[in-house]
Amino acid sequence: MKFEGEVQVPISSQELWEYVTNPEKIASCFPGLKSLSKEGDEYKVVGSTGIGFIKGDYKASVKFVQVDKENKIVTLVAKGNGLNSNVDINALINVIDNPTRLKYSADVKVSGILASIGARLMDSAVNKILNDLFECIKTKASNK
Repeated sequence: MKFEGEVQVPISSQELWEYVTNPEKIASCFPGLKSLSKEGDEYKVVGSTGIGFIKGDYKASVKFVQVDKENKIVTLVAKGNGLNSNVDINALINVIDNPTRLKYSADVKVSGILASIGARLMDSAVNKILNDLFECIKTKASNK
């Protein structure tokens, strides 16, 4: 499944760039975050979330695979499991000037029980999670 979106943020693009390249700050917007720890060049995340009637804990590892300061682009990979499912995410986050915007695209692959609930329900649930994540980033980055 592919997802894309954009949110306008009322701060300078440099301030937003500094925020989105700080994993601890971004992690505070992950759904149901319980813990975040750094292990080597990866971050380990534990949280709880739900999609439809399926709710529970998840564990994920997140790695920034490319940080392009000049073009303000971050590429990250996340792999997680929980809710009797596995999720792989490849995402690109781009900070854009005039006006300052956060543009994202993500390729999400799901297997297990979550995959069995159907693409239509998954699409709307993942879209809501991503929209909530980036709205949270917008709010927290603007109010720092």
